[in-house]
Amino acid sequence: MKIQLPEYVEKNKKWFVAGAVLLVIIIVLRKIKILTMIIDIIEKLPHRGEYQQRSLESIDRIIIHHSASAAGKFNAFDFARWHMDPNGRLNAPRIAYHFCVDPDGKVYQTNKLTSMSWHTINANATGIGIVLNGNFESEQPTNAQLKSLKNLIKYLNSKLKKKLPVYGHKEIPGNATACPGRNVKLEDFKNIS
Repeated sequence: MKIQLPEYVEKNKKWFVAGAVLLVIIIVLRKIKILTMIIDIIEKLPHRGEYQQRSLESIDRIIIHHSASAAGKFNAFDFARWHMDPNGRLNAPRIAYHFCVDPDGKVYQTNKLTSMSWHTINANATGIGIVLNGNFESEQPTNAQLKSLKNLIKYLNSKLKKKLPVYGHKEIPGNATACPGRNVKLEDFKNIS
């Protein structure tokens, strides 16, 4: 039994098909754009060991940081060297953050999501650390950084299939810090799906 389509559908069948194909292409391109906005430099960064690993299911929050250095003066490679310095405060095996967002909006993945990196006391086991490159006690984050941060949060929520609450480093108990700085409006990131 053949289903009879309404006359207007039958006349415009090719346009309906073209529209459906276009819709699929747009959805795919949006997904690709988010994926290509993240530049994986995990293995390019200096390191001298690995962090303890966790499951993706154990991740339950995103924590925003700032580098507390002049915007763009240093980069993820510099941050990695500082975090690994045996005479430094952290003496970590790798960079402490999972992602770094530069002033131009470029997003670098600096650790696997399964890495329990040392970015926030009392939240390393379950948090994703994102650093915005700049000192946001005295500077303003760029529009490109803010847009990329919002897209990154959306991507992480989609990838992990849950809405992750967003915190500033200073909001996690046990962390005496102003990070991510007074000029990062945390409320702008708390309700992103």
